[in-house]
Amino acid sequence: MTTIYITRHGETEWNKQGRFQGSLNSELTEKGLLAAELLSERIENLDLDFIIASPLKRAYQTAEIVRGMKDVEIIKESGLQEISLGEFEGMRYDEIKNSRGDILKKIEKDPFANRYPNGENLIEFYNRVEKTFKNIIQQYKGKNILVVAHGGTIKSIECYYKNIKIEKDWIGNVVSNCSLTCIEIDENNNIKELFYNDIEHLKGKVAYNQ
Repeated sequence: MTTIYITRHGETEWNKQGRFQGSLNSELTEKGLLAAELLSERIENLDLDFIIASPLKRAYQTAEIVRGMKDVEIIKESGLQEISLGEFEGMRYDEIKNSRGDILKKIEKDPFANRYPNGENLIEFYNRVEKTFKNIIQQYKGKNILVVAHGGTIKSIECYYKNIKIEKDWIGNVVSNCSLTCIEIDENNNIKELFYNDIEHLKGKVAYNQ
C-alpha cells in the first residue's frame, strides 16, 4: 500500500495581496510560517519515507518547516510547480483586467485553449501535473510520502485521482494553505481518498486568528 499525504504551501504575501503567483515567488507570511509549524506538529508521528516538493521557494520552504526533526529527504520535483501564468505573474486581477482585459476575457472563456501570455494553458498544466503524479505513484510504490505543492497543482491531482475533468473556474476552488489531504493506492493502482483539505490542526490557532 502506498500512502500519499498532500499539502499546499503556507500563505504568502502575494496570496494576501491577491496577486497571481504562478512560477514566480513571494515570501511566506507570519501566518504561513505558523501554519506550516502547526502542520509539522500534526504529522509529527507519521512515518514518512520521502517528502516531494515543488522547487518554488514557497513550497520548498514549507516542506522544510513541515519536516521538523524528521530525518527525511526532501526531493524537488519541477513537475509539481504551479501553472505558469507568464506575463500575468505578480499582477492583481484588477491590474490584469485594466491592462490586458482582452486577453483575460479569452482565457476566462476558454482556459483550455488559450494560454496565459508566455505561460501555459489549463490543458498543458493539467497534463504536466498528471504525468508527474503518475510517475510519483510508480516510483514510490509501497512508500509513505508527503507532497508539498500549490493550489492549482493539487486541484489537478484531485481531478486525476477522482477521474473528473478540471473545470475552467478551478482557480477559485483550491485547497487551503497548509491543509492536509491523504490518499491510499493499492497494488492495482486503485486510489482511495481518506480525507481532503483537512484543517483541524489550524482551527482555533493564531494562524487563523490574525
